[in-house]
Amino acid sequence: MTQLSGAEFDGVAEVYDETRRALNAKTLRGLLAILSAHHCQSMLEIGVGTGRVAAPLIRNGINVAGVDVSRMMMEKAKSKGILNLVQADGRTPPFREESFDGVIMAHVFHLLEDPMAVIDQAASLAKVGVFALLRKRDGGMGWFPFYGFGNSTGNPEIQEDDPASKFLQERRERFRQIAEKYHWTWDRARFRNWRREAEILESHPPDELKVVSDVLVTETVEDRIARFEKGGFSFNRDMPAEMKKEIIQEIRSGASSFPRPLNQPRREIYQVAFWNSEGLRRQQHAVASTA
Repeated sequence: MTQLSGAEFDGVAEVYDETRRALNAKTLRGLLAILSAHHCQSMLEIGVGTGRVAAPLIRNGINVAGVDVSRMMMEKAKSKGILNLVQADGRTPPFREESFDGVIMAHVFHLLEDPMAVIDQAASLAKVGVFALLRKRDGGMGWFPFYGFGNSTGNPEIQEDDPASKFLQERRERFRQIAEKYHWTWDRARFRNWRREAEILESHPPDELKVVSDVLVTETVEDRIARFEKGGFSFNRDMPAEMKKEIIQEIRSGASSFPRPLNQPRREIYQVAFWNSEGLRRQQHAVASTA
């Protein structure tokens, strides 16, 4: 998987906020409580984007600076009153060591080619530690033609005795045919690996991992179509308009015959991981000593 460029995020900056849900109140309260417990008043957010996390933190008294690869995303953040912004790669943010109490990343691991390189760099900038806001994914089935179900890399395992599984495989094949018709390249590298978050937690266990919210969310097929139509997915912003229209027609026709209810509420569980900076630096030193 290649790391997304600033230009790719620039292309979705205008519709980014309207195609994502805002940080819910329960998640915000839980995050603030954790930052308070660790006495963190100054934070750097790596991957600040449009300020969807930084803005509510600032409104609650946290001093937040942000870095992002996308200038256009940060323009949106600036319009929300976030002024301390720097365009930079998370692997090389231009700050002195221990410039902040903490560093936070929210929903960015799946976008990074080497998340641990970013976490290690963050540890050098944070006096206290590195925080990550993550969505806990249970591998349950979701319905959308590109991401599939239980495996958001686009290559799900087919369960032969499951009608829904076979139905989704047929849908994906139909979308591949549409892509070929319009000579649109189906670039798997642009489909993000949502399992990366779980992989990081397993390979580098945090010092703390706390659930901060567990809420029910209902998202209709039309909600997803609207996001797709507006170009809210980075992979589809360069699709021909006629191709997008044909895919939307296919989604609607398929939704009516899907073997399972599509609009049932689903649980969204958010958790915060914390790595102590001193511990991360010790690990880096140990690795360097054995290299």
